[in-house]
Amino acid sequence: MKNISFIGRRQELALIKKLQSKNFLLVVKGRRRIGKTTLLTKAFPDAAYIFIWPNKSPRWMIERICADHKLPTFNTFTDILSCLLDQKKVIIIDEFQNFLQVDSSVYGEIQKLIDERKINKTFLKLAVSGSSYSLIQKVLSDVASPLYGRRDAEITLSHLPIPALFQELQMPLREFIELWSVFEGIPYYYELIDTTLTAQENIQHLILAKNASLQNEGKTLLAVEFGKDSKTYSTIFSAIAEGKTKLQEISSLFDGKSNEVIKYLDLLRNEFKLVQRATPLLADPRKSKEGHYLIIDNFLHFWFHFIDKQRDYIEQERFKEVQNFFNANFNAFVGRKFEKFILQLLNSGIITLRNEDKMGSQWGSIPGASKDKNQYEIDICAINEKKKELLLGECKWEERVDARMIIAELQQKASYLPWHQFDRKEYYALFAKSFKTKISKEGVYLYDLQDIKRALQRP
Repeated sequence: MKNISFIGRRQELALIKKLQSKNFLLVVKGRRRIGKTTLLTKAFPDAAYIFIWPNKSPRWMIERICADHKLPTFNTFTDILSCLLDQKKVIIIDEFQNFLQVDSSVYGEIQKLIDERKINKTFLKLAVSGSSYSLIQKVLSDVASPLYGRRDAEITLSHLPIPALFQELQMPLREFIELWSVFEGIPYYYELIDTTLTAQENIQHLILAKNASLQNEGKTLLAVEFGKDSKTYSTIFSAIAEGKTKLQEISSLFDGKSNEVIKYLDLLRNEFKLVQRATPLLADPRKSKEGHYLIIDNFLHFWFHFIDKQRDYIEQERFKEVQNFFNANFNAFVGRKFEKFILQLLNSGIITLRNEDKMGSQWGSIPGASKDKNQYEIDICAINEKKKELLLGECKWEERVDARMIIAELQQKASYLPWHQFDRKEYYALFAKSFKTKISKEGVYLYDLQDIKRALQRP
């Protein structure tokens, strides 16, 4: 499939365009495969592109860069940069954090180069990017780093937006949601798909089959980001993917050392943005004991659930068993991601229901219920505090959903919620592949795949 890295990147390209009339150090960060290099080479088509290889000697790197750009052999990296800048070349340095392995003193040399050129007002147009979020933060955001405070602009690339991606791919919404449940908004993965195959066939071909190109992708992502700590983080991801989402459940895998686990979970949440601690919408997140941890990245969640969990079968080349596990569990996996998909459309205003102040999910204990039946879950919960409006919703990745039955269940669940219990207005929303009967009732919103498609295609 053609390159789709620029879908929905207008803001980033506009920011870069504004920079081009002046000297700058631009930093582009983001997850591996998110399209950082493609964005920079598109924005600066005539730039001198330099890739920093890990675990290479400084001499090897210098000779390689000089050969690539037909330069005389220099003694230092900054000599190379100075020469290219004197030629009025924009310089892109990719995997900038790898200088930590090659020669960390380069950062101090680049700092001097930047300071001198800014003071003397000589040509300086330098863009750097990196796939390791933690290391690029260390290099550029740590107060102890020579480059701290030197950046003029920073772009953190996020996932491609759902509407733009859907319109570009031009495929049935059902197929799109299945692909999005695994690949989310990572452009590189969509560029690998074969448009003659179904979504599930593509997933099997790219991830599950023998010698599949993305079969080790999760392992690679962890190695790039976490290095020597990747085994510890892998254990945490595996636990969450298997449904051990409470702190005490994860801690049990580390001999109950909850303080150590909290340290890693906090890093995953606050620094790497790969895990979130979800709490019920109507609870105080600081005090709630109902919090559980979720893997934010769809691909990593899929990989740990369907690949890491089946590693023994894969190593024995028992791909029939891997296929059987996928067939038995993929629909349920998509069902969970369908809820996330709908919440994103609601939070971004692609689908509008009421004028909500807050939106999320809600769960908790049923007052007075027996221990084995004392929990409830609501996929979508939204409130408008001023109007005292409560909206509850369910997402069903199923055909011919009985809307009346689901609404009755939601009404029962609403009775468990004390929020403005005696003076609120209640509304209900259902999202499904299709409905047995599309009821028309005030305060009830029904969206099947056709309705969702129309919302996505709206200008």
